[in-house]
Amino acid sequence: MCPGTHDPHHAGLRREDVVRGLVSVIVPAFNAERWIAETLTSIRAQTHDAVETIVVDDGSRDATASIAAASGAMVVRTQGAGPGGARNAGLARARGEFIQFLDADDLLATGKIARQVAVLRASGADVAWEPFHDLVPATSPPNAVFTVGRKITPELGADLAASLLSAHGFVQLGAMLVRRSPRTDAVWFEPGREVVEDIRYSVSLAMAGARFVSSESEELGLLYRQHAGVRYSTRPMASFARGCAENAVWAQEYWEQHGGLTPPRRAALSEAYAFAARQLASIDRESFELAASRGLKFGPDFTRHLPAKLRWLSRLVGYTRAESIASKWRRVRRRTRRPKTSAETP
Repeated sequence: MCPGTHDPHHAGLRREDVVRGLVSVIVPAFNAERWIAETLTSIRAQTHDAVETIVVDDGSRDATASIAAASGAMVVRTQGAGPGGARNAGLARARGEFIQFLDADDLLATGKIARQVAVLRASGADVAWEPFHDLVPATSPPNAVFTVGRKITPELGADLAASLLSAHGFVQLGAMLVRRSPRTDAVWFEPGREVVEDIRYSVSLAMAGARFVSSESEELGLLYRQHAGVRYSTRPMASFARGCAENAVWAQEYWEQHGGLTPPRRAALSEAYAFAARQLASIDRESFELAASRGLKFGPDFTRHLPAKLRWLSRLVGYTRAESIASKWRRVRRRTRRPKTSAETP
C-alpha cells in the first residue's frame, strides 16, 4: 500500500458506477466569491462534451456556495476540512472516468480538458500533465486586471516521484488530468493544514505506479492566478515550510523501505530540507533544527542548495550557526531599510 492511500471508509463510487468519458472537475473553495464565477465559466467553456463540476464549499462565509449552485455545479459542503479534505469530499462524489482538479481562482483554457482526454486515451497512461501559465495582475488591487504571464515547464526525470517532490519538477494540480484506475483510485489527499497536500498527492501517484505522460502544447492550458492572500491554498510561510519538511520526511521513510535513497532521491530530499530550513530559521527554531538536522545528513547534496555566501559561511562555522548569523543580518537590514514616516521626511 503506497503512502497517501485514503481511509477506505471514505471510498468513492464503485468502479462499475464510473461514467466513461465523463470528466469530473473538483473545485475546493473557501470564501471565493470574488473569483469563482470566472473559474466556473472557464469550466463550462470546455470543448469536451461531458463535464460535471463539483464545488466543495469548505465553510465559506460569503456567497461562494450560492454562486456555484446558480452556475449548475454540484455543491458539496464541508467544514474546516482544508484543501486536501475538501478535494477528498469531491472525489467521493465524482462519477467521471477522468478527474480534473482546479482551484477556485484559477482558469482553464477552452481546449485543455479535451486535449488531455485525447492524450490519455491514445497513450493508456494514468495522468496527463503539461506546462502551465501564471495569471498575473496588470493593475493594482482592489480592481486588479490579470493577464497571462510566464510559461512554467516542470522538469520530470526518470525517477518521477523524486522529480515531483523537487521544486523544478512541481506540476500544478490543475495542469494535470487523472484517469480513474486501480493505481490512481488508491491515492487520496492527506488532510490537514500542516501538509503541502498537492505535492504529496502527485508524489503518491508516482509511488503507486501511475504512468505520467506529457500533453505539452503551444496552446494555453491551466492559468494559475498569482496573488497574495486570497487563494484557498495560501498559508503562512511557517506552515508551508513545515509541510515541505514533513513531505520530505514522509518520502524519505518510504524510499528507505522501497528501493533506497538513489542519487535523484537524495537530491530531491536535500532540496526540500534546505528550502524548509531556510524559511524556518528565523520563525520557528525547533522546526528549523529538525529540518536542518535531517538535511545535513545528506552532506554536500544539502549544502549545494544554499546560496553561495551561506555555503561559504557554513564551511567556517557550521550550517546552523551560519543560518543564525544570516537571520540576524537580515533583521538588521530590514530595520535599516525601514521606510521613513511622514514625520521623518523633510
